This record gives sequence, C-alpha cells and structure tokens, in this order.
Amino acid sequence: MMKTELHFKKSLLVSAVALATFALAGCANTAPQGKYVDGVHHVSGKGKKSDITLEVKVEQGNITQVKTLSHKETESLYLNAERLLPEIVSHNGHEGIDAISGATYSSNGILKAINDLPRIDGTKPEYQSVGARSQTGDDDFKLKWSIQPRLGLVKGDYYFEEARFRQGHMGSMLVVVDSNNLQDVILAEFNESGRPNYYTRLYQNVPKRMSEYNFSMGKKKGTAWVQSALTMEKLMMEKDQLTFELNPNYDPKLGNQLTEPNRLKYQGIDIVAGASNSIQQSMIPLTAKIHNRIQAGASDALFYQQAEKLLDEKGRWTGVTAMLRLVVDKNSHKITHAHYDEIFADEKKDIQDASLKAFYRQSKYDSINYVEPARIGFNVMIDALSLHLKEGGSLFNINDLPAAGDTGSYAQTGFTKRSDAWDNYLRLAGILYKQMRADGVINEHALPAQ
Repeated sequence: MMKTELHFKKSLLVSAVALATFALAGCANTAPQGKYVDGVHHVSGKGKKSDITLEVKVEQGNITQVKTLSHKETESLYLNAERLLPEIVSHNGHEGIDAISGATYSSNGILKAINDLPRIDGTKPEYQSVGARSQTGDDDFKLKWSIQPRLGLVKGDYYFEEARFRQGHMGSMLVVVDSNNLQDVILAEFNESGRPNYYTRLYQNVPKRMSEYNFSMGKKKGTAWVQSALTMEKLMMEKDQLTFELNPNYDPKLGNQLTEPNRLKYQGIDIVAGASNSIQQSMIPLTAKIHNRIQAGASDALFYQQAEKLLDEKGRWTGVTAMLRLVVDKNSHKITHAHYDEIFADEKKDIQDASLKAFYRQSKYDSINYVEPARIGFNVMIDALSLHLKEGGSLFNINDLPAAGDTGSYAQTGFTKRSDAWDNYLRLAGILYKQMRADGVINEHALPAQ
C-alpha cells in the first residue's frame, strides 16, 4: 500500500516538473528578455540642488552601463550617491535599492531617473522615494586597509614637505631614499590634517592617516581616505617615482564620474575615489618639490625608524606595534625631529585587550577617543618628547616628561602613574641609538643609570 502510494507521488512529481518545463520553454519563446527597451537612453531625476541626468545603456532588456552626464549637486555628496550606479546594473533597475546615507536626495534623483527608462511593456510605475539604508556598527564595516609600519630598521636620506591646500587642510609628505642611491625610494608617507575650521569639530586639526576619520569617511563615501594615500605610496616605492605627467585630456567637469579616466589631473596614477583632491592638490605637488630637492643633491638630514610588535609575557603579539622615528642633522649630529607612536592591529581579533579593540587601524597618537591609562593625552606625552629632543635633551633621561613617573597626584599634575609607553620607547631608543652611533651620525647621549 505504502509502495504504491510512493510510486503515485513520484509520478505526479515527474509530471509536474515536465509541465513546468514545457510552460517555461513556451514563455521563453514568446516573452521578451529583460524589461527595458534596448538602446542608449538619457534620463533625468531631481536631486537636492539640480536635475541629475544619466546615460543608460540597455542590451537585451538589461541595463549594462550607467554614467552620469550632468548634475549640480554638492560634489562630495554626489560622489557618495554615485555608488548606486553599479547596484542599479546588478539589480537591472532601481527596485529594492535604498538611498545612501548622507546623500538621500541625490540618491533619489538617480533612482528616479532610472524609473524613467522606457519599458518593453510600455508601463511607467509611479516613483516612490526611498529612505537611507540603515547603518550598523563597525562590525559591518567591510573596507580593508593596513596602517602597520614596516618592522625592523628603516634608514636613509630624509625629505619632508608640508603645505596647506584647498580651504586650509594641511598636507604633509615624508620621503626616505637610499643614501647610496637617491633614486631609490624606500619610504613614502602622506598625511593630512583637517583644516582648523573643519565643519565637524571632532576632526579640526586632526591627522587623518591613523584616526577615526577613515571610518567616518568610509561609511559616508564607501572608501577610507587613507586608501588613496596607501595606493599612491605603494606606486611611488615600487616604481621609484615621485613625479607624474599632467593628463592632456583632463576635464574637471568629469570629476564626479568615477569611471572616467579623464577626471584625473595626472597620468599614471591609481587613486581610490574619496581622496582625489588630497592626492592631486597636495600629495603630488609635495612629492614634486621633494623630487626637485633630490635632483639638487643629497639631503642634510638622515632618517632612522625602528618598529616592533609588542609581545606579552608568553611571547604573543598584543595587537600593538611600537614605532620610533628620529631625524638627525648630518652636520651637527643633533636630533631635529622625533616621533614615537603605538599602532593598533588592522583587525579587532588581533588585539588582546578587549578595551582596546575599538581602536583597530588607529594609533594612540592620532586617535581622538583613545584614553591613556596615565590620565594624560598620549599626544601630549609625545609632543613633549619631540620638543625635549629637539632642544638637545637626552634620548634616555626623560623623567621630566609627562607620565614618566608615579606622582600620585591627579589633582596637582593631571596624571597619576607612569605610562608603559615610556618603557617601550626607551627600548626602541636604545636600538636606534646603537645603530646611529655605529654609523657615526649622532652625538653622544647620556645613558640611564643601570
């Protein structure tokens, strides 16, 4: 009885599948593919400040390409909204797509324009405005970049340039070349600090490279600011290239069209959308100045850097990397610049201390929210160290610096105990000092009493 019933159900299933297959085959022979009329269409939708006009290519009823022809929206906001274009292609339409947070009006202008595409069935649905997609926390932040320094020793001739650009942002460029081959770029590093009157108070005068700024911008524009800098730095070091030819077909009107090569001012560069102004208006002009200085002869300064991963008592990485940089004058053998920092791992999972996981891909010096246990700003400590060394102080006698001792008086001094960072600094200072003395490039510094 059960066997007969099972055979009957299988027969029904086979018949149903055959019928469905026949029906689908019939539909395939009569129904058109896709839903839009083939061709190249110009469609428009109202954004916040202007009409947004798109050029949409349709093949076999499917959207294959979307380009912006014109708009007068706020540049940064429209760059954000333009992230919808590849989504429209993959969705073959605007249905089911939410607006980009921070660019809701521009997003709706783009989606409304797509709604105006002529359809094969002749219909034109009424456009319904959409809200911004929900934003979750950092756990859903998928962008990747690394701010880890090169481990071990880096040394060479030192060049540095900085200048304000575009509304007052401060751009800076550090280049280190092989002292025996000035054409060999061994380190290139670009940084930028927000202008003093930046519209977000949190980022006024804040360095962008290893601060929360990258996460804030990444969520707004889909790319972190530092990603462009890292891309260009890699290019400069791999190709030993510090100058770039102007693009003869450069068209500033194409600045918002991310797929257009002529939106870029220089040839041969590969920059991530979101920091093109920083690269084109600051980084490249600064490296051009440095290039000219290199052609004129060797630098008067030498650069030394030591970086190492900080380990726990069992020899495991804590998720923090210590880095010390020193610059010495070749003639006087005095320290002219010094910077110490502790840099958190690129991934939360690599940071042992749960209270520090929030600072991944940031450094203690640049982070806005990091709180030093010594109860004084980490940046205050390091700025004091830099000044101490520039004024001729010893690399090792640092007892007068902030958080270098246990005072026990928060009310009086603003901090209560010695920062562990000083012990890490002293270890790296010892390594660099030994190397620099061996190279004969630094004056003698008083060593700490044993």
